[in-house]
Amino acid sequence: MDNLSLYDLLVGCFVLRGDDPGDSDDAYFDHIPEDEKLRQSIVENLKLVLQTRRGSVKHLPDFGIPDIRQIYFDEGTIESVPEQIRETILKYEPRLGEVRVKKKEFDEKNMRMTLEISAQIKQTPGKEVLFTEFSTTGWTKVYFERDKK
Repeated sequence: MDNLSLYDLLVGCFVLRGDDPGDSDDAYFDHIPEDEKLRQSIVENLKLVLQTRRGSVKHLPDFGIPDIRQIYFDEGTIESVPEQIRETILKYEPRLGEVRVKKKEFDEKNMRMTLEISAQIKQTPGKEVLFTEFSTTGWTKVYFERDKK
């Protein structure tokens, strides 16, 4: 498993979020193709990055997404948020390339923002694209769409 995330390496194995590393069945992972392990590892790592508030991990202060509310009050706009999130993904998920972050919605009253993120796995360029939608309220959806070309 050469393609594990930093979290997977620290835990010592690939673990789906919510699972207890001690409960992992190594035989299960032996039957999963390496490319699927890579996809699952990227998805879980990206969910971890997107569900973490920047500044909450003391030894990695730039890990996670920024506080949208604070940016809005400081800058009067949220236009810098997509680029900040793109830079964070490029730094903390280096297995992805061609990362694009697009603002879909912004509810100023509730300070809720929905973004769409697309990227490709560097090892399989042009074959798969990752799509992510999430909001600042904690909703996150991450999936791969395979290129049928």
